[in-house]
Amino acid sequence: MNTRRLIPALTTLLMLLVPFAPTQAQSPPRGAELRAALQKGGLVRGGRAPRVTWLPDGSAYLVEESSRTSRARTFMKVDPETGAKSPFFDADRMRKAHAELTGDENKGEGLPFRRFTFAPGGTRICFGTDRDGVVICDLDKDYALQRFPKIVGSHGPRPKRSPDWTRVAYVKDYDLYVTSVETGKEQRLTTGGSEEIRNGHPDWVYPEEFSQREAFWWSPDGAQIAFLRFDESPVAEYPLVGQAEPRGKLRLQRYPKAGDANPIVTLHVVDVATKQVVDVETGPENDIYLVRVKWLPDGSAVTFQRLNRLQNVLELLAADPQTGATRLLLREEEECFVNVTRDLRFLKDGQRYLWTSERSGWRHIYLYHIESGLIRQLTRKDLPVKSILAVDEDEGLVYFNGFENKGLDGHLYRVGFDGGGFQRLTADGGTHQVNLAPGGTWFLDTWSSVDTPPEAGLFRGDGKEVRMLSEADTTGLDALKLEPAELLTFKAADGKTDLHGVLFKPAGYDPSEEYPLMVHVYGGPHSQSVLNRWLGNHRFQTEAQLGYMVFEMNNRGTVSRGKAFESATYLKLGQVDLADQVAGVKHVTKRSYIDGSRVGITGGSYGGYMVCMALLAAPDVFHVGVASSSVTDWRNYDTIYTERYMRRPQDNPQGYEKGSALTYADDLKGKLLLFHGTIDDNVHPSNTVQLVNKLIEHDKRFDMVFYPEYGHGIWGAGGRHLRSLSREYFADHLQP
Repeated sequence: MNTRRLIPALTTLLMLLVPFAPTQAQSPPRGAELRAALQKGGLVRGGRAPRVTWLPDGSAYLVEESSRTSRARTFMKVDPETGAKSPFFDADRMRKAHAELTGDENKGEGLPFRRFTFAPGGTRICFGTDRDGVVICDLDKDYALQRFPKIVGSHGPRPKRSPDWTRVAYVKDYDLYVTSVETGKEQRLTTGGSEEIRNGHPDWVYPEEFSQREAFWWSPDGAQIAFLRFDESPVAEYPLVGQAEPRGKLRLQRYPKAGDANPIVTLHVVDVATKQVVDVETGPENDIYLVRVKWLPDGSAVTFQRLNRLQNVLELLAADPQTGATRLLLREEEECFVNVTRDLRFLKDGQRYLWTSERSGWRHIYLYHIESGLIRQLTRKDLPVKSILAVDEDEGLVYFNGFENKGLDGHLYRVGFDGGGFQRLTADGGTHQVNLAPGGTWFLDTWSSVDTPPEAGLFRGDGKEVRMLSEADTTGLDALKLEPAELLTFKAADGKTDLHGVLFKPAGYDPSEEYPLMVHVYGGPHSQSVLNRWLGNHRFQTEAQLGYMVFEMNNRGTVSRGKAFESATYLKLGQVDLADQVAGVKHVTKRSYIDGSRVGITGGSYGGYMVCMALLAAPDVFHVGVASSSVTDWRNYDTIYTERYMRRPQDNPQGYEKGSALTYADDLKGKLLLFHGTIDDNVHPSNTVQLVNKLIEHDKRFDMVFYPEYGHGIWGAGGRHLRSLSREYFADHLQP
């Protein structure tokens, strides 16, 4: 036999057979190839409830759909009971009415808008187009359309329509104005506005730290407007310098830093017809915060919440809009700080209201009478209520969400006005994201757990399933044979408190080898990183394929586990939270396949602060850090956030010193890369500059990149550069 002829022939035959081999026999990609496959996406389909708009009466919902023959969009009305669909708008009538208004023939298909908003009552909508501005449509009057007047020169909060949609209020040149929809006539309601004296225009810190972007509120009958006035004159200015051009640009930002003077905020009511302004009595102390302004349903009073400078005393007050006289409705006082919420709900009778409080150590719901005070506590189980979602007054029910399983599981609940009938409406353990109809008659639920991919369903208000809507198809992801994310429980630095973390591993990792650990961190108050949710296609899975074990955890001081857990870092930011992160790293690095001598950590904003503290105050545990937009000393940050958790520097000098990254600059041993935007108006670039100055003083080596003309979020080209540089930095120094 001629073997020299046989071998090439066999080789040719094998090459012909290879393309027809079963795909399952091929090994799944690994390493960088697997990372690239994950980044392409499309590996998981379905599993989420559709994005819907509920009708104002909660009887049905709308879904947006495309025509099969064109790109025209329409809105279909869906009957929750049967699933039957029907067009909500008559597109031909709508296009005809729009053509009559604009003179545009609009011979295409579909609607002349993509988004719209319901007016109170649900019989009118408004929509906006680039050409026509905002348009009001009366659905009950043959689609009669009316243009909303264009507002020129407004700034600050978004313009607000009056309750009957006949007028719009807005801020221009720091004063309040109103324009009639019918006539387009503009009226100026206040005078004296300036950059220092802002009528109806919030300062920088209220929207940032109280999530209060509004500063004026229409009365229910549209006759009056309550508004806040911000006197910014006591507030120091911080210079932000744009340096991308030869001469540069200077912007002075009013920014109250911890311990410094705040703006003086007062509350007023202006009569729209007479322009008379009534000053509301807010008390003799002006170093206070005024938040969550809300009118009674009948307009007989305007309520507001008054918070002291230390934010541990909160009072709900009601003011007579005709005289400005106020009376106290309730008072909350806590040892640490009071969390301000939006859970105040006045009932239709104008006499009763719902309120949430953490006075027991857990956020609960309470029913009050405006004259006689507390009626009863509605919830009692030791779970923290997150927020009130809906109220069904006819049935006397309150719908709300909250947390169980030490903050890992999120659910939907309801309870009666009498405190009875407490019911968890979402059955399966895990995380539930709910879209609740007005009044709580129906809800869409998307849920998952660490072991269960997402599913979505439609349910009645009592929790009974109507039908499943979608189950995740993970076939594409399953074929890659990833290691599942592992949910961990371990002890905090106090040795007693259970903490939770999640660990991601490279696919096909070898337990006999050692892998570096990558820690992702935020860790600050009002945050929560780890939940009982499915993480099969999480971005940390992508990162793990580069050869890292990737870890994230909830330290003490975060939310969803009651007030004691959240308050553990009070007066001690950067101490308790960092100690818990250290405990988490020490726990996972006990595993033989994780190398405790190669630990990296990365984060931004508060997470950047934690990275700096980790590299400097725990240098034997953390070896490589990448910090972005970092607070480095709490004396640099704003009053509302910082003092809520740390009090003023003069009240807590030891806490500020121990919580400053500058204190530990001489202890840097590892590799530290600092990122910051040069015009960051949230965490000022001076934070990084001050840390750099200290590191230089101690002759420490570090790396730094400033991003010109970028603010607190480094996005776009800067974000791509930052992510690429971060990957290279960790690869160079952790050697995955």
